[in-house]
Amino acid sequence: MTQRYNANLTSVGLATFFKSPVCEDLTKVDADVAFLGIPYDGGVGYRPGARFGPGSIREYSKRFTSWGGANPAGYWDLDEGERRLDGVRMVDCGDVDIAYYDLERNFGLITQNIETLLDRGAIPVMIGGDHSVTFPCVRAFSRFDELDVIHLDAHLDWIDGVDGVRFASGSPLRRTKELPFVRKMTHIGIRDVRTREEDWRALHAKGASVITRKMIRDNLEAALDKIPQMSNVYVTMDIDAMDPSIAPGTGSPCSDGLLYHELKAILQNVATKGKIVGFDLVEINPLVDLAGQTSLMASTAILEFLGAIFKNR
Repeated sequence: MTQRYNANLTSVGLATFFKSPVCEDLTKVDADVAFLGIPYDGGVGYRPGARFGPGSIREYSKRFTSWGGANPAGYWDLDEGERRLDGVRMVDCGDVDIAYYDLERNFGLITQNIETLLDRGAIPVMIGGDHSVTFPCVRAFSRFDELDVIHLDAHLDWIDGVDGVRFASGSPLRRTKELPFVRKMTHIGIRDVRTREEDWRALHAKGASVITRKMIRDNLEAALDKIPQMSNVYVTMDIDAMDPSIAPGTGSPCSDGLLYHELKAILQNVATKGKIVGFDLVEINPLVDLAGQTSLMASTAILEFLGAIFKNR
């Protein structure tokens, strides 16, 4: 087949994650990494717009043009002096077919889609969407007898419910910890002054642990040492874990967040503590972003996290 895009500039070609080839028939996925968009923000209680997150990250991830296609060559990690992701095959599986506010339907499709990707042997990478989608994402990993969860966020997301609503963006980690196969849970970067005492106590009563933003700022290495050894690991990243100065495009910004070098150090460390079997990145809201700043940074984080995952495999 003739190569159409020899120059392969950012502005050329279809907007897929890292310009990866498209495979929307999930039963035919043949890749190491499968990206899945989840354009849902029905669980938002503040500024809506995260449903447009997958499309925005696709567009800005095109900046990294060398890592898609049939023969990916990876990227050169200049700090480590080594090539990452060489030969790792990635595909863009399109989006979950979200429809209005039928929670059971939407969450059911999320879980089913991810189960199919796991059947195909790929690492599913989900792009939201608001944080409520993490629960149906993790639910898809029930085939693992033990699953440990790493949660990066400004907020605990441990609210039991709001006037009877138990599946919203403030509740996904509490719902996730209730799954019988979820074992260790570590919350990283927490700092929101709206944290409720009852949620804090309930979280610790269930055996989860917290590494606060202050702990990371005071001593990054000591904070990294608190990340436990794990088995099969699912990572959920809420972009509001980051400082609003570098990640303004989110629905629930919170002052004094992580800087990029801290996020990178955390993810690199997590990749050494267990086998990453899937991850999500949520809560990017391009309607309040500045010139795609948040989506571009998130694309870098996804790429470098994948580099760490496959280095440790």
